[in-house]
Amino acid sequence: MKPPAHRFIPEVARARYEAWWRCARVDRPPVSLWVKTPHPLRAPRSTHATLRERWLDVEYQVDCALTGLETNPILGDTAPSYLPNVGPDLTSTLFGAELVFGENTSWCQHTVPETADWERFIATPPDFDNVYWRTIDAMITRAAERFEGRYYVAMPDLHGSFDILAGVRGPENVCLDLMDEPELVRRASLHASHAYVEAYRRLYQRLTALGQPSTTWCSYLHTGPAYIPSCDFWCLVSKEIAQEYVRPTIELEMAPLERSIFHLDGPQALHHLDLMLSLPGLNAVQWVFGSGHGPAAKWIDVYRRCLAAGKALQILADDPADALTVLRELGPDGLWLTICTPFANTDEATDFLDTVHRLSP
Repeated sequence: MKPPAHRFIPEVARARYEAWWRCARVDRPPVSLWVKTPHPLRAPRSTHATLRERWLDVEYQVDCALTGLETNPILGDTAPSYLPNVGPDLTSTLFGAELVFGENTSWCQHTVPETADWERFIATPPDFDNVYWRTIDAMITRAAERFEGRYYVAMPDLHGSFDILAGVRGPENVCLDLMDEPELVRRASLHASHAYVEAYRRLYQRLTALGQPSTTWCSYLHTGPAYIPSCDFWCLVSKEIAQEYVRPTIELEMAPLERSIFHLDGPQALHHLDLMLSLPGLNAVQWVFGSGHGPAAKWIDVYRRCLAAGKALQILADDPADALTVLRELGPDGLWLTICTPFANTDEATDFLDTVHRLSP
C-alpha cells in the first residue's frame, strides 16, 4: 500500500484518531512528532515587569503560539493547536486559590488552612469570573480570531476533584483529613467534581461554538466531547481509599465524555492500574512512566494489560527506535505513537512515518 501524504491532513488525522479510540485503525496508527527548527524561534520579546504579567498577557501568549505554529512543519497526525494556559491549577482558582507564577509553570496558594474549613469550601460556588478564567476566555477568543481556521484552539488543562483539593489544602493535609474526617472530604471531593464538570461543559460549549474539535495538551482529535481524566493525588493513597473515595469522582467527571484517555502518571500510580482499567466508558490510556523510568519498551507488560482490557494506548516513546520496538512487539492496532525527542529534520521524520506505515500491514 502506498504511504499517505506526510503532512497533517485534518480529515485523515481525524479518521485515524476515531479508529484509534476503538482500538482499530484505518491504515497506520496515529503518529505525533516534532522537527527541530534550523534556526532559533524569533519569539516575541517580553518586556513584562513580572512573570505574572507575562503569563496573563493575552496578546503576547497568542503571539508566541503563532510563532511556533507558523515556524514548525506540521507532519503526521500532530494536531496543530494552541493550549490557553495559566498552569495546572486552573480549576483550584474556582475556589479562591491565587496562582504563583514561575518561568514555566504555576502553583496555587492554599485556601483551606484547617480541616473544618472544608465546610466553607463546600458552601462556596465555583467562581468563573475570576481573573484567571477571564484570561483563559480572552485567550480563546483572541486565538480563534488570529488563527483564522488554520490551527486549533485546545481545551485548557483541567485537573479533577482530589487534585483540586490538594491544590487548596496541600496533598499531605488531604491525606490526614481522609483519616480524620473522611465523610467531610468525600463531600468536598464531590463538590469539586461538580465544579470540574461545569468547567468542562462551559469550555466545551465555548470551543464548539468557535468550530473547534475536541483536543487538548494531549493532542488527540474527536468531533464530540473528549478529555483526559486524571488523578495525580491517588499516588498517595491505598487501593481501598482510591476505590471508595477517588473512583466516584473520576466517574462523575467522565460522565459528559464520549471519548476519554486516562493520564496515568508515574510508577507509583500503577497500583491503581486495575481500578483505572475497570472505569466504565474509558477508551484509552496515556501511561507516563516518568523521567529515568524509560524507555517505553520497558513497559510492554503494562501496555499488554491495557490492550487486553480493550483500551487503546498513547505510547510516549523516547525516540524513533523506542517507538518502533513497541510497535513491533504489540502490533499497530490500538496504538498512537508519540515521539518525545524532536527529529533532526523533515526527511528523518517522513522516513519514520514511512517505516510505521510499512510495519502496519
